[in-house]
Amino acid sequence: MNDAIAQGAVDMDISLVFNSTANEGLSGQAKINQRMISLIEEYCGANQDSDRVNAILVTLPDSNIVKSLDACKLNNVQIAVFNAGPNIAVENDLLFYGMNNTLSGYMAGEALAKVNSTEKFCCSNHAPGVDVLAERCGGMAAGVEANGKLNTFDVTVDPDDCIAWEEAIISGGCTPDEGKDWSTIGLYLAGKANHKCGVQFLEKYPAAYVDASDVSQDLYAGMTAGLNVLFGIDQQSYLQGYMPFSTLTLAVTNNQMIENNIIQTGPKLITEPPSSHDQECESNKYEVCERTETVVDHPPLITTPGATPVESPTTSTPAVDPPAPSPATPQPSEPSSRALSQIAGDYSHHLTLAVGGFILAVGGLILAN
Repeated sequence: MNDAIAQGAVDMDISLVFNSTANEGLSGQAKINQRMISLIEEYCGANQDSDRVNAILVTLPDSNIVKSLDACKLNNVQIAVFNAGPNIAVENDLLFYGMNNTLSGYMAGEALAKVNSTEKFCCSNHAPGVDVLAERCGGMAAGVEANGKLNTFDVTVDPDDCIAWEEAIISGGCTPDEGKDWSTIGLYLAGKANHKCGVQFLEKYPAAYVDASDVSQDLYAGMTAGLNVLFGIDQQSYLQGYMPFSTLTLAVTNNQMIENNIIQTGPKLITEPPSSHDQECESNKYEVCERTETVVDHPPLITTPGATPVESPTTSTPAVDPPAPSPATPQPSEPSSRALSQIAGDYSHHLTLAVGGFILAVGGLILAN
């Protein structure tokens, strides 16, 4: 995701304020949240316009953080949210780029429950108390129950100690009943941090079934080895980090903003390791060759009163719409996904986008890694 953010800043020709050491020395989610709040208020609340950023890209892993964005709104600093906190963003009328974690958990639970032999289901929760993990594990339980099975367990695990991880899963409820085998067990690895231990668990108990949020080399290795890995749920973090830059640049320079609540980058189900071509694209940060022919198939231009026509941004991943376990996030019926709105104020100066390292550490370390 850091590569995507860096490339987005280059492509949009903006100045990027990036604090890569903001969470060093911190331990505990509450301390990280407080550091996030302090830096957001610092970026948005400066007394002088010259010291204040023009736009900010944030994650919202906890509802306590959103209050700090009041300073941004007060000073007309444009805001986009990515990676974590879709429900929090929508509730506060903020645009979100990313994935609905309740939905991804639901899909994981549903898939495990549809395996005929499974009877018990554990969500490996490596960050208890964090909203995102609560959404994923809650979604898994709902997906299991919607398919007529019970016995779901939210198990706190330590992904840095795979022996302790295994013991937590077994003592947490996911062990076969007497006379039954491990094919009765379904595990949802609720984040990349769990992949290594989860695959080792499958190597020891190969009859069990696993699916996972995020993708990793550990998960791919399990797929290649023929273990019972149903899929990994790719939230496409590169898109999450890259796409908001065009939106925020448009808001600052053209006084326009997308009126949608959510631009979804996932969930995308990965059932096998990527091809060598895909791996090369990722290692090259998705660079593309220079076009050698004229392209005439442009999307239509959208105009707003007093504004220069602009091409509406689009995503490369369509919205996913399986049955959801909770009330659907409200989506505006009008305008359409191509609609833009006019923002009051003059932002005809160079954009400075502030992304604190604390944000990336929380979004990347807890959610993706």
